[in-house]
Amino acid sequence: MLKFLRALYNQSLIPQEEAFYSQILNDQHNDLISPQLYYLLNSRHLTRQVPDFFREELKKRTMRRLFLSAMIKKELENVLEQFEQRKIEVIPLKGPRFAEKYFDSLAARSTSDIDILVKPYQIDQAIEMIHSLGYNSIVPYEKEHFHTVLSKMTQMGYPLNVEIHWHFLRKGTSALMMDSFWKDAVPFQSYHYVHELSDFHLFYIICLHGWNHELISWKYFIDIIQMIERLNDQLDYEKLLAFSRKVKTYRRIAHTLEIVYHEFPHLNQMKPLPLDAHSTYWWDEQDLHGDHQLKATLHVLIKRLKQVEDYDTRRQKLIFLKRNLVPDPVIMARIIGEDKMKWPRLAQYLLFLGKCLGEIVRSFFPSSKRTE
Repeated sequence: MLKFLRALYNQSLIPQEEAFYSQILNDQHNDLISPQLYYLLNSRHLTRQVPDFFREELKKRTMRRLFLSAMIKKELENVLEQFEQRKIEVIPLKGPRFAEKYFDSLAARSTSDIDILVKPYQIDQAIEMIHSLGYNSIVPYEKEHFHTVLSKMTQMGYPLNVEIHWHFLRKGTSALMMDSFWKDAVPFQSYHYVHELSDFHLFYIICLHGWNHELISWKYFIDIIQMIERLNDQLDYEKLLAFSRKVKTYRRIAHTLEIVYHEFPHLNQMKPLPLDAHSTYWWDEQDLHGDHQLKATLHVLIKRLKQVEDYDTRRQKLIFLKRNLVPDPVIMARIIGEDKMKWPRLAQYLLFLGKCLGEIVRSFFPSSKRTE
């Protein structure tokens, strides 16, 4: 996929081997970015340079995801209208608006859920309002988390989540204050209580979001690159890095951009990065091809140790290490099983360590897949 994306962005020689394109289509993780790939092909007038079967399959997948994105956009409009009527300040994040503003079309980027930002003092009102729309299932997260998730089954039979954010990072891992985001937010359409982030803050959040998800999908790269292309001269890296340093997220933003520029060096010709993109740190392209269910393998252990350096302060590093070494009860339940949470805390932890050590040992001796 990296070879294909680089060819699209550089508009250089596009691979011609049919097997190459079959491999892209057969990788289930690439289904999510089909609309973005189809958009890149069309916007760069390269549709005739790829095999017909590949182009047509991308188009079919794009149309299928457009149907879902349109449903989510309609649901988002309803949610925003309810916020407006109840005078609750809200900012929609990413989703349909991001696709239409930066990719020119809802069809150009798939959407799978609804993300919104509210002010902390209105979080209970926001949750109550979302509940009133039929979102009754609450997804548990640890208490240090920065959003709550409510879910419902739509009439299409699709489980739709609404993520209600009051912050963007876990408690104690930054000095990020949300006031600046709200202060620089601009009115959204004709609403009084619905806003959207400034381009500057949105780019910061898109980079932070990619880091938060460990750049585990090419969609995070494409989103960042798309914003760089669109904003170009409006994007001030010195200002971005100064802001990141002020709120103690400098290394997370800097490392994310360095990884993106390292994999897509053509960006330096368009928008030079005032950093030396010589490393991908903890990021490894091979991680994108797995099942994305990170386990306690030796590879993941090494990755976690490298990620410590993404944090700006000693306190942030200790919080990160503690979260991985002594998980919160919510995370612990996901690892050892809900039924084991009645055990004494020490017994839970010993089981947790046993599972982790077992996974690490098994990673040395990968077994062949069984056929059932």
